Amino acid sequence: MNAHAILPRSDPGGSIDRVVVLHDYPHAEGGAGTLATLAAREFAARGVPVTFFSGASDLDAISDKGIEHAGATGRPLLDLPASTAILQGFHNRDASARLSTWIANYDTPRTVYHLHNWSQILSPAIFAALRPVESRLVVTCHDFFNLCPNGGVTDFRRTQPCELRPMSARCIATDCDRRSRLHKLWRTARHANLVRLARFARSEATFTFIHQAMRDRFVEGGFAGRDLAVLPNPVEPWTESRVRAEDNAGFLFVGRLSRDKGADIAAEAAAQSGVPMTLAGTGELFGSLRHRARGVRLAGWCDRSDLRALARNARAVVVPSRVTEPFGLVIIEAAASGVPVIVSDRAYLAADAERLGFGLAFDPAQDGALAAILDRISRDRTAVERMSKAGHAIASRLALSPEDWADRLLVLFERKLGHISAGAGVPLH
Repeated sequence: MNAHAILPRSDPGGSIDRVVVLHDYPHAEGGAGTLATLAAREFAARGVPVTFFSGASDLDAISDKGIEHAGATGRPLLDLPASTAILQGFHNRDASARLSTWIANYDTPRTVYHLHNWSQILSPAIFAALRPVESRLVVTCHDFFNLCPNGGVTDFRRTQPCELRPMSARCIATDCDRRSRLHKLWRTARHANLVRLARFARSEATFTFIHQAMRDRFVEGGFAGRDLAVLPNPVEPWTESRVRAEDNAGFLFVGRLSRDKGADIAAEAAAQSGVPMTLAGTGELFGSLRHRARGVRLAGWCDRSDLRALARNARAVVVPSRVTEPFGLVIIEAAASGVPVIVSDRAYLAADAERLGFGLAFDPAQDGALAAILDRISRDRTAVERMSKAGHAIASRLALSPEDWADRLLVLFERKLGHISAGAGVPLH
């Protein structure tokens, strides 16, 4: 098994004919979609021709100069009748056939393929179409679907991380799916189809992970891919100048208002400790929190300028996820802006936050743990100032700028084409 070092920057130098970016959606529908479209834009900005192959056609599709579109006309599984969703999610023949046709008509020996998410529309079938070009394929793992049937190495019924080996007998027997036991069985069958088609143990593709601990979890879980690399996500702080968090009183939660993300934990802890809390985001808990959460402000969906304004008045950002968080953009966005973070120990970045001194970790399953930290931090100006300055100075080292991220992907692409030796990596830290 080859574990690349973090990859250096690159000058593509015209050695790449084209990059084909593949993703379920043709637009930035979430974190993975934001990164897929960002990658396409960054490659195109460097003069590298880009084809964006998606599982759906959409009027909101990325439309930058230098980016062509191709793909299928599917829809997200949750938007389909159940019988159609079962078949398309298991094996999307249309998407696979369209990609095979594109490859037959337009592929060149210097065309590189960059796959992001496939679980909503493209399905495991996309790996069958990519098999003839897998020596030039890079797969960015934003989640755990290439390892775990439910995509989260999480028991969603108990809202806690799962330590079982994926696809083991105990895993298959565990009722861990968000929706139902029957849905877990379908996901298990789909994962078996994925393993059959992707042939991870024999694949020449390179798989990238957004944190070393994520890569380690894949290896511990029996992932058979041979060529693994760690490439942190691109992150830009909300503010360039340090937020004087020690002068602020309110706490901030940013993310989906769901049990998985622990929005209810944040609201309850604020009520217990008597500190002001703003929840920025939408989700299934919005209605119940609006009626039941005392002293909590619901800001709804916020764009980047809204978050910048909220951050300038925050004493700390709370990230109370009950489930495994392989990265957590908000953690770095906040800390690099000078806002300390209080992070669930289920996030891989929690240990980094404590080690580097810009945040505190807690167990979201322990009653009162977050409330105790909020109470202490609300009264400890010195600790808040220390964490604020540490985060502003150090946190960005755990991520990459969008430019560096794209450059390092291009290095990996050139390596796949044989233009750079496999030993050309440099450590991030």
